[in-house]
Amino acid sequence: MESLLIAENIRSFFPEAGPFSLTIHAGQRVYVQGSERSCNALFEILTGLRKPDEGTVTVLGQNPYTMPETERAAFRRDHIGAVPRGSGFLPELTLLEQVRLPMVLAGFSQEEIRTRIRKNAFGYLPLHDLYNPAGRCSQRTLALAGVLWARVMAPPILILNAAFDHLSGKDAELVWQEMQAVLAENLAFLYLSSAPAPSDILWSETMQLSGR
Repeated sequence: MESLLIAENIRSFFPEAGPFSLTIHAGQRVYVQGSERSCNALFEILTGLRKPDEGTVTVLGQNPYTMPETERAAFRRDHIGAVPRGSGFLPELTLLEQVRLPMVLAGFSQEEIRTRIRKNAFGYLPLHDLYNPAGRCSQRTLALAGVLWARVMAPPILILNAAFDHLSGKDAELVWQEMQAVLAENLAFLYLSSAPAPSDILWSETMQLSGR
């Protein structure tokens, strides 16, 4: 089984936890529960934003922290789907602008961008919703736009940091159902949260970031 992401003995969680090791294979769905602070740090480390104080991170067989900054940014964009705490969308830009941008940077043609968005937006997120600035959208719409972004970019590794924790009831159920539909057979999915693992996803493994 192919290992897409390996973290070995990483330590950057302040006094709360560490060292921490994790291996995610293609098709696995892993839930890591910890404090907001530790999940934020782990998210930054695994997505190439922050080098760990100790230990190593390997993504698709490469250590992103040995790359020049511009190369690492392109590697993150092309291979890691990263949704931070909250929505990650800039409030002043429309959702459509922000869904399109990584595809433009990745060199997709305009026709391919239009096709991917139209194919995936209809049904659960009407296209007209994408023309609203993020700052004027509901939390459910922002979460569904995050799911759309994951669909159109189709990265081999998807890492979410408490992206849906603020939802409850029918909103949470809808968003997790759509997330379930995104999880293709070979996609590695990691969700970080301070909350218990939701039952909407059949998790391959659940882990704890506990104090030591």
